[in-house]
Amino acid sequence: MEHPARKRLASLKLAFIGDANWDIYSDENGSLWAIAKPECLGAADAYFGDKDHIKRLINEGSFSYKEVTDAGLELLSGLGHRFITPEQGAPWPLLTFHV
Repeated sequence: MEHPARKRLASLKLAFIGDANWDIYSDENGSLWAIAKPECLGAADAYFGDKDHIKRLINEGSFSYKEVTDAGLELLSGLGHRFITPEQGAPWPLLTFHV
C-alpha cells in the first residue's frame, strides 16, 4: 500500500538529502516526511515530525544527511543556534539549536 505522503510527492519540497535510505521532504504545513529512496526497496515512507524534531536530533548528534537543500535551509532559517568549534582549531564547526 502506498503511503499518503508519496501520493502527494509532487507538492512536497525536498529539504534534506539523506545519507541512508530516506530523503526528508516538507509540506506546506511544515510537517516533515521521510520518503524512501527508489533504490531502497525494503524501506517504507513515514511521518518524520517537524522542524523542532530536526532541531532536537541535531542537538543530540543523531541527525545525519548528505546535503541540505534550499528548502531545508529555509525550514531552519531564523532559529536560534550556536556554533561549537573543537579545541585547537580543528576545521569543523558543530551546529546546534536551542530548543
